Amino acid sequence: MPISMMKLWTLLVPLMLCSVALADAPKPAPPAPQRIEIAVTRKGFEPGDIKVAAKKPVTLVFTRKTEQTCTKTVVIAVDDTNKIEKPLPLNEAVEVAVTFPKAGKLTYACSMNMNKGTIVVQ
Repeated sequence: MPISMMKLWTLLVPLMLCSVALADAPKPAPPAPQRIEIAVTRKGFEPGDIKVAAKKPVTLVFTRKTEQTCTKTVVIAVDDTNKIEKPLPLNEAVEVAVTFPKAGKLTYACSMNMNKGTIVVQ
């Protein structure tokens, strides 16, 4: 039994409207980067060891809380050849946004490499 054009139209219009509504739905926002606070104290970096995910953005926030340290600059190994170096003014949060490309163990340290921390990239 053939379907009349009117019946076909009443079936197709709701389907077309649903597909348009789904296509225009807002995309979910990407998750916020992981944020890790690291203090520079007389003891060195606190925490001294951190864990991050490979290929995911992370923000490391360094705050130097003492003058009694050689850690006035932080050097972060991003991979085997690339590094990020940032000055650490007293009592100011310094944000370093980074994405580590692969799993492994890396370091963050003062410019003299005396105070160190470990980044375990998983």
